[in-house]
Amino acid sequence: MAEKEALQLLLTPFFFIFGSLLGSFSNVVILRMASGKSVIFPPSACPKCNHQLHAIDLIPVLSWLTLRGRCRYCQTRIAWQYPVVEACMAMILGFSYLKAGLGLPFIVLAGRTAIWFVASVLFVRNEVQSPNPFAWAVIFYVYLNFPLGVCPFVDRRVLAIPVIAAVAALLASFRNERTNDFAWGCLSFIAIYSLLQRFSLLTAIPVLLAALLNRYERTRSVGHLLFFGLQITAIIYAIAPM
Repeated sequence: MAEKEALQLLLTPFFFIFGSLLGSFSNVVILRMASGKSVIFPPSACPKCNHQLHAIDLIPVLSWLTLRGRCRYCQTRIAWQYPVVEACMAMILGFSYLKAGLGLPFIVLAGRTAIWFVASVLFVRNEVQSPNPFAWAVIFYVYLNFPLGVCPFVDRRVLAIPVIAAVAALLASFRNERTNDFAWGCLSFIAIYSLLQRFSLLTAIPVLLAALLNRYERTRSVGHLLFFGLQITAIIYAIAPM
């Protein structure tokens, strides 16, 4: 028991730190996917002065805090998204480990939740109209259940989820050409499916409400942000230690 506790004490900060590093890379993926650039090349640089960033500029969260949210070289403000995504990804990996322990369940939980979170940030930024990242988020979320022996289409309750997701997508995109209906459908499926153990039609009401608000010009931004908030709430529920 003492060895197990010592191992957990050692690995917990490791996964939080590793998660923050993964969050830094996730920022690169999120920002470059919007512009269609490679996520590998060129190296990270300030988008304003184009000065290549060094290792000391890329320490997750800490670099942003020590630089007071400004570029070291041109003093341009650095978006708050950078430290927030890094901190959130750190919590996703750290709490996934605390909930699932070291093993396959941890890999499944952390992997699918990290992909889900990146897709949610892409959604709220609303810069990527391609369905690809959202489709891959669903594919990986579903696929990562199979190593645990969980087939998502065996349970009869799950048969209703694609229908609900399709309805949410149609509501959100009705008479709104700027809405990525595929993103709404995919993220609706993931959010509702993540609550499968407590699934009922009531769990779909907030999602459908957000989609309905997105139909109208006056409430579109509210619906968009509400839907993103539902994703984050479901993610917190998914990784929260019980």
